[in-house]
Amino acid sequence: MADRVDAVVIGGGLGGLAAGATLAGAGRKVVVLEQQASPGGYAQGFQRGPYRFDASLHALNGLAPGGGWDSLYHELGIWERVRLRRLDPIYRLRLPGKDSDIVAHADWFRYETELIDHFPAEAEGIRSYLDEVLAVYHDTRRIEEDRSAHHAPAMAEFPAHYPSLVRASDQTWEQMMARHVADPLTRAALGGLWGYAGLPPAQCSALMGAGMIGSYHEYGGWFPAGGAQALSDTLTQVLRERGGTILFSQLVTRIDFENGRAAAVTTNEGIRLEADQFISNASAPGTMLELLGREHLPADYADRVAATTPSYSTFAVYLGLDSDIFAELGLGHELFLAGSADPAHAWQACQQGDWDQAAVSVTDYTGVDPGCAPRGHAVVVVSTPAAWGFRDTWGTGGRLAGYHENPRYLHLKEEVADALVARAAQELPGLDAAITYLEASTPLTNFDYTLNPHGAIEGYENSPANTGPGWLPQKTPVRNLFLAGAWTNNGGMNPAMASGVRAARLAMAERAPAHA
Repeated sequence: MADRVDAVVIGGGLGGLAAGATLAGAGRKVVVLEQQASPGGYAQGFQRGPYRFDASLHALNGLAPGGGWDSLYHELGIWERVRLRRLDPIYRLRLPGKDSDIVAHADWFRYETELIDHFPAEAEGIRSYLDEVLAVYHDTRRIEEDRSAHHAPAMAEFPAHYPSLVRASDQTWEQMMARHVADPLTRAALGGLWGYAGLPPAQCSALMGAGMIGSYHEYGGWFPAGGAQALSDTLTQVLRERGGTILFSQLVTRIDFENGRAAAVTTNEGIRLEADQFISNASAPGTMLELLGREHLPADYADRVAATTPSYSTFAVYLGLDSDIFAELGLGHELFLAGSADPAHAWQACQQGDWDQAAVSVTDYTGVDPGCAPRGHAVVVVSTPAAWGFRDTWGTGGRLAGYHENPRYLHLKEEVADALVARAAQELPGLDAAITYLEASTPLTNFDYTLNPHGAIEGYENSPANTGPGWLPQKTPVRNLFLAGAWTNNGGMNPAMASGVRAARLAMAERAPAHA
């Protein structure tokens, strides 16, 4: 006999936790099934000796009042429980050909002034570009609120209601910038945040670029005390307080399909749960093609899920230091090393493993989350976009079973970690000498932990075709099965939580069949 509940959520990442908390808050009997031993997916931390590392979070966006995400936190019941620290500046960008860093202030007009100070000949274009960015961002926020309030117009009326969004919807970020700014180095500065999207501006969606710039610079960058793990733990607490259940170390292996609907899930530990509604925070390909099965889907939908390119993955080096290098150098929270004045070249260098030319971020967590290291010490992470297929899939030949014991994999991981640390140490004197602990992760680590195809960080790649109107819908062809997370939304932790709330609302609106 299988247990029956109102709803099952597959995956305890932030999207799944938000969906579960929303359903439980509405009185639904909900169970979240998480394959790992702790909640959060990428939104986790880990302890190594005296150092606490954040697995992936750099900065949350849009949490100042009016930024949209603040109301999401209130709705989820976590606003008063998570202590947030505002980041200013959000980052510093070090570009070849510039003798000083470009400081990305958490203030729209200071940021504009900073850019004009560095590129005075492009002042008019910088202002007009930022005006368009803000207009696109505002249209994006407007349509989100209209849809939430059921005020959204028919698609044919979108150009009249959201003109800036519609104009940018099929364009790359580079195309948007080039309409205003001719100088390539200035455009490289305007697109300095491209690493967060995993594609250079020439390939990245203009909507994605405008959304990041608008949200971060108008409503700030933020970091929670305790890191991303604090978000996951707090959402788990809210879920339980509202009567929901989360079960760990439960990998869902099958979704049963009966009479045109999802009927039950089974886990690797032998648990079988029947439910009226199902929400999956696992990857869209894994959910629809593996757990459910292509045979239960329209062919065009299955082809779309299978064919769309996954987003980027990452290589990260986690460093425990015996001195606070960033504070000593006055660098703030994050330093972007552009690698090349041409972001497209830097991105290609990331794919090929040319680490001297690759785009690298060096992120200090000590200043924004002091409890992560002992007094006088520091936690710094050096990271870069990295290709899944690098060096014959990181020395394994594609044979992933036991990859973390494969000598070729271990040697390559050490080689890349050393190269990235050397690269960072060239820009931060004393970094290498201060290292007391080092650990690295690869795209294979990301896959092992999330089962995301190619170790993807943000679902499908953030190209124009996959963004905005191109997002995979949260409703699936299976009436009572819904998707949450980055595979059907913008990447990032706040968007993941928002997608979970939306998926829960869709599930609650779907009428459940009568059953004995």
